[in-house]
Amino acid sequence: MGHPDPSRAVEAVRRFNRFYARHTGALHERLHKSSLSLTEVRILHELGQHRASTAADLSRNLGLDTGYLSRLINNFQKLGLVERRRNESDGRAHLLSITPEAKEKVDEIDLHVSAEAAALLKNLSVPEIEQLCTAMADVERLLSPPGAGPEPRLRAPRGGDFGWIIERYALLSSGDRPRLTSEAIATSRVSRFLAAMQSNTPRIACWVAEQDVHTRVGAALLSSDSESEARIELLFVEPGARRNGLGERLVSACVNFAHGARYEQVSCRLDEPQEDLCGLFMHAGFKPVQDDARGVLWQKELQRMYVD
Repeated sequence: MGHPDPSRAVEAVRRFNRFYARHTGALHERLHKSSLSLTEVRILHELGQHRASTAADLSRNLGLDTGYLSRLINNFQKLGLVERRRNESDGRAHLLSITPEAKEKVDEIDLHVSAEAAALLKNLSVPEIEQLCTAMADVERLLSPPGAGPEPRLRAPRGGDFGWIIERYALLSSGDRPRLTSEAIATSRVSRFLAAMQSNTPRIACWVAEQDVHTRVGAALLSSDSESEARIELLFVEPGARRNGLGERLVSACVNFAHGARYEQVSCRLDEPQEDLCGLFMHAGFKPVQDDARGVLWQKELQRMYVD
């Protein structure tokens, strides 16, 4: 996989920032003909939604300089928009809250912002809105600190997921191979899995890891390799969602399903050595049983279930 040109990436970010600022009206100093700036509205919004109660909370949540923030809060107090009281549990800090007048101002601005957002979307079709929401969620996820989003959940696949699995697996697992080779491998495995699904083949499963309704961050397929062996395929986790146990959860879901489906063992072939995945399988109790030109085969024996 080729390395992106850093200068092109920087220019792409700057171009998007210019587009977004112009398109959303962020260049206007005041919001909706009110006396409040965007920064001031964000501060009041944080207090009104109880996401912050101290100046330290606001500084951390909004990334504002403490001196600048202090001047804004003092001005809010003079205007009767914010009340400050001593924190009984911490004498060094003060608790902040917005007044009913400030709450009314913020609510009115919120209505205008929502109306403007709805106007932006009215000329888009439902698939285009879905595409836009997914793109925005991806931007937010990629630019946020690792682990900052909600914990991913595992769900069954929906329409469009398998095409996404092919694309992301091919991109993330190419290694030294041409990307088209990885894409061909992923396409073949997905095609075989979908054919099995359409013929109602039992004992197969697929999981998609979703951080929120618009953000997919990983996947795994469990296919039937034989009557006694299940095979984990196309396992991947997006880079920004790694190091949080998601890979372990996907492997555990596959192993638990295979155990319940009465397989005797579950395996996964790594076409190329990948240190993180090798460590993942070793930690999950898998053992390497084959290492040749076709890659490394990891295998785990399952405890048999006896029913009287």
